[in-house]
Amino acid sequence: MRTKILLTAAAALAAGVVASNGQVYSANFVGYANVTLVGNSGYTLVANPFDDGNGNQSSNLVNALPNKSQVITWNGTGYNTALTKSASGWNGSTALPPGVGFFVKNGIAGNPPITNTFVGSVIVGSGGSVTNPIPVGLTLAGSPIPYAGDVTTDNANINLQIWLANKSQLIDWNTGTQLFDTAVTKSATGWNNTFPITVGQGFFIKAQTAGSNWVQTASF
Repeated sequence: MRTKILLTAAAALAAGVVASNGQVYSANFVGYANVTLVGNSGYTLVANPFDDGNGNQSSNLVNALPNKSQVITWNGTGYNTALTKSASGWNGSTALPPGVGFFVKNGIAGNPPITNTFVGSVIVGSGGSVTNPIPVGLTLAGSPIPYAGDVTTDNANINLQIWLANKSQLIDWNTGTQLFDTAVTKSATGWNNTFPITVGQGFFIKAQTAGSNWVQTASF
């Protein structure tokens, strides 16, 4: 599995097994990921790749955004009312744990792109697995581990091929055109195109059947 974890040297010291006062504790990898948020009041579809240890609140995860920026989440059938930032701060907040995708709007027209840094712990330790429930219909998702690669071709721990029924789709957001790209669709012979993702990228999954799960294993 081509899993790429962004780790600082100091963060790597927190990985593995940690001894304290004669007792042994397991600790997950911690690190960071820099995600570019398109400028000029554009929308970027992102996903939180780390557990920040503080509830993963939207107001904390993207607090570097300028005034009049927005966070827009998906409830399974439609978009929730946007959360908006003003000079006094955000007008609300919502939990966005790893694996949940959401849109971010960067301020007003003319604003430059900004880099948002997600910081925290990988939600599973080395060799651990995480199961992402995928209900029937549209789900705004992301990889709950900091993963970069092709979700249609990587091995069984990442490959959505084995977890989704035929006629399911993957839908990406194009920050350049500010439109959705043509959906990648699964058939009996496999996906009709590749679907590479980057660390911190969100995307839509359209599942054809209920009870689907996306199981990922951390191979770092």
